[in-house]
Amino acid sequence: MATKLLNLRPMLAVRDLRRTIDFYCTKLGFRCGDTFGDPPVWCSLARDGVEMMFNAPPDVEQDVPRRSRDYQVFYFNAPDVAALRDEFQSRGVEVSALRVTIYGMKEFEVRDPDDIWLWFGQPTDEPPTVSE
Repeated sequence: MATKLLNLRPMLAVRDLRRTIDFYCTKLGFRCGDTFGDPPVWCSLARDGVEMMFNAPPDVEQDVPRRSRDYQVFYFNAPDVAALRDEFQSRGVEVSALRVTIYGMKEFEVRDPDDIWLWFGQPTDEPPTVSE
């Protein structure tokens, strides 16, 4: 019998960890669990059972091309994606329009301060509003 995976906790490299903590906590409603370093070089943030880790390696700016962020998407499932979009928007987050995809998801997207692409969605039977 194979050993089971318990969960996924991505660790993402960012340029300014304090700015990241502020954005995720103030704008997206995450809570800061742990940090390491002074100033912090690593943190753990959580919301609704989702946990993400961030670190601030010294060479992230030169080693990670900005365009590479366009090929990475972190997708979150939400039970009420429209309400979540409204919540984020009320906190001053720049959010995309709500759309219904051809693959049966109602979703929207956000870019964090490091251009990390965050998508939020929920399954739906509504007809598609976009063709991609």
